[in-house]
Amino acid sequence: MSTDVFVDFRDAAFTYDGEAFVFRHLNLTVPQGQFLCLLGGNGSGKSTLAKHINALLLPDEGEVVVFGCDTRDAEQTYFIRSNAGLVFQNPDDQLVASLIENDVAFGPENLGIPNPELRERVTRALAEVGLQGFEAHETNALSGGQKQRVAIAGVLGMEPKILILDEASAMLDPRGRKGLMRVCRELNGRGMTVVMITHFMEEAAAADRVVVLDRGKVACNGAPN
Repeated sequence: MSTDVFVDFRDAAFTYDGEAFVFRHLNLTVPQGQFLCLLGGNGSGKSTLAKHINALLLPDEGEVVVFGCDTRDAEQTYFIRSNAGLVFQNPDDQLVASLIENDVAFGPENLGIPNPELRERVTRALAEVGLQGFEAHETNALSGGQKQRVAIAGVLGMEPKILILDEASAMLDPRGRKGLMRVCRELNGRGMTVVMITHFMEEAAAADRVVVLDRGKVACNGAPN
C-alpha cells in the first residue's frame, strides 16, 4: 500500500450475526490529508465502517489496513487506536470523568503524555471546540451539545492522525455545527485526515470527497458538486 493512503478496505466484509452482511466486497481507500464525508441512510453501514477504521470492529472477510497495519493484528491495535480518533454520536458513550479537564486529559494521559504537555493539550483542545475556561466545570451539568464538544476535545487531545466523526454534529445546534466544521477544516488544513459521517448536506458540501453508502455498497464516490 502506498504510504500516502491511510485507510484501505480491501474486499472487506462484516456481519454482526454471522448471516446478514452489513457490507461485503467493500473496497475503499482514504488518502492521507483528505476530508471525506460519508453519507447514507440508516443501516447503510456508515457507523460500522467507522468502527473498522480504529479497529473497534474487525472484518470477517478481506482486510482493513490502517497506517499500513492490518487491523486484525493485535500487536498493532494500540497504535491504530492511538492515531485514529473516533467521536461517537452520543457523547455519554464517551465521557469518562466528572470534570471536563480530567475527561479531556484521559486519552492523552493514557498515551503517556507527561505534564506540562498534558495540560497544554487539554487547554488547546478545549480552545479548538470553544470551551476555553471550562476546565473545572462538571460534565454532568453540561448540555448535550457541550458534552459533544468535550468528547471531540478529548479525541483532539490525543492528536490523532485521523479524526473520525460518527454523526458527531447530530446533537449540536446550527451554531455548534458551524463551529465543528470550522475546526474540521482548520485541522484538515494542517494535514489531519478527517472522515465525517453526517446527514447534513452543507457539511458534505465542504468536504474534499463524498462517499454515499447504500446497503453496504458504495453507491456514489467523488467530489461534492
